[in-house]
Amino acid sequence: MSLDMGPNPLWQLEELWTDLDLKPGQKVLDVGTGRGATAVFLAREAGVRVDALDLWIATDEAAQTYRDAGVGQLVRPLQGDIRTLELPESEYDAVVSLDAWEYFGTDVHFLPRLVRALKPGGVLAFATPSLREDPYISDPLPALVDLAAFEVLSWHPADWWAKHTALTGKLIDVRAWVPQDSLDLWLRWERAVDGNPEMRSVIAAYQQLGGDPPALGLVHVTGRKPPR
Repeated sequence: MSLDMGPNPLWQLEELWTDLDLKPGQKVLDVGTGRGATAVFLAREAGVRVDALDLWIATDEAAQTYRDAGVGQLVRPLQGDIRTLELPESEYDAVVSLDAWEYFGTDVHFLPRLVRALKPGGVLAFATPSLREDPYISDPLPALVDLAAFEVLSWHPADWWAKHTALTGKLIDVRAWVPQDSLDLWLRWERAVDGNPEMRSVIAAYQQLGGDPPALGLVHVTGRKPPR
């Protein structure tokens, strides 16, 4: 199974695992699942049913991946845009998204609609690239701007994501944090898969800035829909 779409999603999922607190038989929406590694992991390790949504991966290709992984009965592949996809109300015990949130999550109108698909008490958990200094306030390094262009404007710091998630989603118990080893793990993964050399150079440049949290990393955010 390929994990070549961005930073290692399983490391991100591991960081969120305790807050997710999944139970066998629960139902999870995996948004931006990519090649399907997170959906397979969720089904195997937590025994949950997964609706695995991706914009780019065709459902027949994804279905074969899940059958080959032995979780075809637990994972349902979906192809579509989370911004327009019709979602059933109060359907999911959790919504998970790894390294995709930056493409849609900054829209203040997005989260209220998605949260309606969560059951009362359900958990939202996501991880997305994050700069320690907000890109609207402090210019990112030119090498990162050259690589990511305008998309870097969605790489907000943890406190921005905490406030945005709590207010737009009306969620409780919201946490947002960037693990101190986040950038080191990102670089280790890029080297392991022989990823984009320009991205490796950018990560190395941000490593030189030091600090806690790291100047660049992956912010992890969790929150809960209020119970009725």
